[in-house]
Amino acid sequence: MVLLSTAGHSTITRTFILWALANIGGTLWLLLDFSLDRIDDYPIALMSGLVAALVSLAIVPLVIPFFSAMCRLRVGLSRRSLALGGVTLFFLLANQLLEVLLPIDSMTDLLNMSLPYWAAAMLTVLWLYSPSQQNNTGRTSACD
Repeated sequence: MVLLSTAGHSTITRTFILWALANIGGTLWLLLDFSLDRIDDYPIALMSGLVAALVSLAIVPLVIPFFSAMCRLRVGLSRRSLALGGVTLFFLLANQLLEVLLPIDSMTDLLNMSLPYWAAAMLTVLWLYSPSQQNNTGRTSACD
């Protein structure tokens, strides 16, 4: 039986919190955006949210080792900066995956639909790696 360390468990928890909040926030943003033009367009936003959740869930197994390594490496950057860079990297990877899998004309069209998810992920990282979150856990490490 494999036991997860506290840091490993926290990394997995933070990754799934990031995944959930980014998908909920991005879908709500699209839902609001689509509903402002025509209220009948809300199913497009909901289906986009479902596709985004599935694609980003497929990338979660790559993100967990990144965040685990981020906690162990000492590269001179803050954990928040590394997390923001990592989320952007995985966002671009997910967009490439979507461009290959879906009949989309251009990356520009895809970015118009996926930028709300990136923005929601950025806000989530800023919250997850904020000093107040570190103080709430009672630890000094950002990777607790």
